[in-house]
Amino acid sequence: MKKHTTIISTDGSWVNALEIETNRAWVQPQAGESYVWGENDPYGPAAVVAKTFKVDWKKRIKKATLFLSVDNYAIVLINGVPVVIDPPQDTLAFYNPGRTFHIEPFLNEGENDIVIAGFNSPSNANRSRGNPAGILARIEIKYEH
Repeated sequence: MKKHTTIISTDGSWVNALEIETNRAWVQPQAGESYVWGENDPYGPAAVVAKTFKVDWKKRIKKATLFLSVDNYAIVLINGVPVVIDPPQDTLAFYNPGRTFHIEPFLNEGENDIVIAGFNSPSNANRSRGNPAGILARIEIKYEH
């Protein structure tokens, strides 16, 4: 049986990604995925993580989505094109409960890149237990049988 779905989720294998503890208020990760923040500055007010992934164009894509949950807000680029540009948040308790975006138009044949910049609130506030921040992303590409 051939694989008809590809899933790419945030974890420690992403560039500059440090797996972090999940806040109880956030969307809980599925098996094999984690919330992440920037390994270069684990307690900094912002983080940038990235991943290169392949799209098999020999198979026809039925649907491709990006699920994104972030505390507090994010900018997402796929192949250099903005997919998500959240307005800055200034509410410490704000977190995104998760949104799904259709990303078929942003994908290329072969290698693709996703870059996610996550921001804590307020913009100069370091990530801490009292002011958590995290990024959870899941790309799901479903191919036709």
